[in-house]
Amino acid sequence: MTRDAVATATECIRRGGIVAVVDDGLAQPDLDVVAAGENLRAETLNRLRDLGNGEIYAPAAAQRLDDLGLTEQLPDSEDPLARRPALAASVGLADDSAATGDEQTAAVVRALASTRNGADFQSPGPVTPIRAREGGVLRRLGHTEAAVDLAVLAGLAPVAVLSHVDTPSAAAFEGPWLPSMSDDSPIPVVRISQIVHHRRANERVVYQVAAAELPTASAAFQAVAFHDTTTGEDHVALTLGDLTGPSPPLVRVHSECLTGDVFGSMRCDCGDQLNAALARIADEGRGVVLYMRQEGRGIGLANKLRTYELQDRGLDTVDANRHLGFAADLRDYGVGAQILRELGITDLRLLTNNPKKTAGFRAYGLKVVEQLGLAVEPGAHNRRYLETKRARMGHEL
Repeated sequence: MTRDAVATATECIRRGGIVAVVDDGLAQPDLDVVAAGENLRAETLNRLRDLGNGEIYAPAAAQRLDDLGLTEQLPDSEDPLARRPALAASVGLADDSAATGDEQTAAVVRALASTRNGADFQSPGPVTPIRAREGGVLRRLGHTEAAVDLAVLAGLAPVAVLSHVDTPSAAAFEGPWLPSMSDDSPIPVVRISQIVHHRRANERVVYQVAAAELPTASAAFQAVAFHDTTTGEDHVALTLGDLTGPSPPLVRVHSECLTGDVFGSMRCDCGDQLNAALARIADEGRGVVLYMRQEGRGIGLANKLRTYELQDRGLDTVDANRHLGFAADLRDYGVGAQILRELGITDLRLLTNNPKKTAGFRAYGLKVVEQLGLAVEPGAHNRRYLETKRARMGHEL
């Protein structure tokens, strides 16, 4: 797209239109068609049914459903990547008029988005709300949260309506999408990762909460803790020397790896890379090792161990992720970029073998003046893992 996809999508639903939302955090991306709830019309709802599988749901902010007394339980899993939607009981209007079909359904959705109170609704009814996680796509990478976030970004109430597209054409994932059955204008396409990027680029989500001296075998670093308000995690920046000097400091952004960093696992190169980065920055006398709490490239510790099980059966790390339903790498660099800015860093020399990491920080407005490799010797247990990173993930090894 020539124009920012999020801006195009929010403008469209602000006008009462439909957008296509792609969940690109999955091994096989899928598609929902979405409209805002506040300005929903019957004809828009009818087209959503035609574009999707016919089933209509109303994603809504958790606080809005709580205000209405629609407090169904959240999914059992507290994993931020959990994908099972939290459905509330179906509702209708207590003072239901003679309207039927899509006219009636649209009226219920608009009421959910209005200032009406819980006494105005009755259950069961024609609309099934879905509870969006607090924090939106920054907390859960789902269509529910994406739909609500788009409505809010459009300046509308935090209520949307969506329908799943069971068998979208390949063109639907590229956008703009022109369904074969439609004579109307193309439908804007936006990816959930683009909504994540937009929010992290425009909202402050991290705050410094502590700082203390931390002597290590490499050097006496300053450990600065930052709280991530979207995930509840605490990230740590190990800083050394004056970071605001005339030349850009050396920066290593390291994703947490409990097995490699703490237990010394030889299945990966993470522990060796962390130690090498600390030593290299110590030799230079200034720089930052930013330690991000995003285990397993964003899938979490338990899921990482599940991928190890699959690797023991013959899959490589990329195919193991996909077997579990995840993309190869779910990391986003927006939080790290905010932390570096909080430390006063806008220009940096990045210590990484991953060009995508360099591109990710540049996408958030940081100036990576140089990418420097961080080589470690392969071993018998991690040689295939390193070869997969080189051949399938573009790492410069």
